[in-house]
Amino acid sequence: MSSFGGAWSEQKLKCVEAYTASYLKVMQRQSWATLHYVDAFAGRGKQQLPIQVASSEDESLLATASFLEGSALRALKVSSNASRGFDRFLFIEASRIASQQLISNINTDYPSMSERVTVLRSDANEAIRAYIDHTDWSKTRGLIFLDPFGLEVRWETIVNLASTKACDVWYLFPLVGVIRMMTNTGEIDESWKAKLNLLFGTDSWYDEFYPREQLTIFGEADKIKEASTDHIIEYVRTRLDTIFSAVSNAAVLKNSRGFPLFALVMGVSNPNATKQALRICNHLIDQLSSFQS
Repeated sequence: MSSFGGAWSEQKLKCVEAYTASYLKVMQRQSWATLHYVDAFAGRGKQQLPIQVASSEDESLLATASFLEGSALRALKVSSNASRGFDRFLFIEASRIASQQLISNINTDYPSMSERVTVLRSDANEAIRAYIDHTDWSKTRGLIFLDPFGLEVRWETIVNLASTKACDVWYLFPLVGVIRMMTNTGEIDESWKAKLNLLFGTDSWYDEFYPREQLTIFGEADKIKEASTDHIIEYVRTRLDTIFSAVSNAAVLKNSRGFPLFALVMGVSNPNATKQALRICNHLIDQLSSFQS
């Protein structure tokens, strides 16, 4: 069982879980629609909370380790407690071991819901593309959670989700990966540039974050980097705003040393649902931001 990231992880999950509960309350009277929940990086279903073991005498603590439910099991829990739950769950996980453990956790903890669950071992981008193509979006509404470990989510995947006009999409944007790839000099490996192009869906990010040059004492031109955390987040939100009907505020998730790791943001693709979705989402995002500050 893998260990979990820290307090920011639990707060992120609580935020998404609370929105899921509110989403089902709003949709309970929409009997015409089939409701889907999609977790594109579903993991094992449970994660072990980190334990500080000071000495060998404390090793017995490991036998009673606490475990935190991941987003997939939380969605099942919320759905099982709702007056109307989701009709279908799609949990995508690339790892064979993790997907097997997820199936085991579902069968153990939520056996009555297993018939509504599909656990798909696949690349998230490919699986979502196939899922979108084979879904009748005139009769379906979906809540999607994109929670990658790094830069796995391609921009085209987000564009495809937005094009359904029927999905609310949570996106955990990988700030830490982007920050590490953007060097101070602007000299970035071509393979890293290619990854950032796929992430942002454009190569315009380079001029955005390296807008000026200055001459060194040797007469050479160095790029000036202007890529604060706030700048990166605003650029991402602006990009999302070009494809979604509405985009929420963003919460920056930090580690124990205060270093930014991810930004949690939502895109609402249904133009008829923006007001209510943003009201709920931004309230939860503001709460999450308060916890992080």
